[in-house]
Amino acid sequence: MAITTLDGVIAGMTPPQMFLKNGGTMEGVGQLHSLFYTAGRPGAAVAPTPGMAGAALTTYAGQIPFTNPVSGNSYLARLQANTNLVGTLVLCDRLWHNSGIAVTTTTAQTVNSVAWPARDSGGLTNGNNIGVALEVSTATTNAAANSTMSISYTNQAGTAGKTGNVGAAIPLAFPATAVAGTFVPFTFAAGDTGVRSIQTITLAVSLGAGTVHLVAYRELARLEITAANIGNAIDALTSGFVRMYDNTVPYLLWVPSATTAVQFQGSLIVTQG
Repeated sequence: MAITTLDGVIAGMTPPQMFLKNGGTMEGVGQLHSLFYTAGRPGAAVAPTPGMAGAALTTYAGQIPFTNPVSGNSYLARLQANTNLVGTLVLCDRLWHNSGIAVTTTTAQTVNSVAWPARDSGGLTNGNNIGVALEVSTATTNAAANSTMSISYTNQAGTAGKTGNVGAAIPLAFPATAVAGTFVPFTFAAGDTGVRSIQTITLAVSLGAGTVHLVAYRELARLEITAANIGNAIDALTSGFVRMYDNTVPYLLWVPSATTAVQFQGSLIVTQG
């Protein structure tokens, strides 16, 4: 049964899950950076190896711990953090990722992703509000930014043959010599609100070397850090009381205001009932 009152939010709060990350140098100002492979608490994740079709995720070493409720639903109750830099912390649910992308192949590579778990914004497998990004786990060596890579995908309504692209300029394009952690989202075709599955990826330009992965994810919340070393927080009301479906795999992205190495500490509280 859903929580419908503030008293229910308070009564259902679980103990905080602490996180502490010491990130390396960021790729660029405004360029999303995945903290999945960053040491700290939780520890750094190991790069995935499920192959091109990927794996639907219900848990993964390196995520912020999450436990399903005994009964009822789970919701975001509080996200708090402070860092040494100004920027934006993004809490996401990691639904799927793959491996095996050939970084020097410039033609279409077949993905044909396995079905997402039922954790889109409606708790279904349709892909509503599910984004896709290319994530770097080992730095690439491409000499110039790539603004021509694309994916062919099926949208949230089940329409195949849609095309998603990276941006035309940094920070939306795939950057030159992308450092580990670089996270570059693909756009949607007009009218689309999410991705149900991925059929192909086309890098168009060689990335030289390195290791990259496609990731399907759902953004849960954003926390603006407006002053260095001064914490900020959102709660059940200011976050929009977002639902966290069973087997959520929480992890963090960072939108930096500078390329300086960043240190985080904070906590995530979930309410259940």
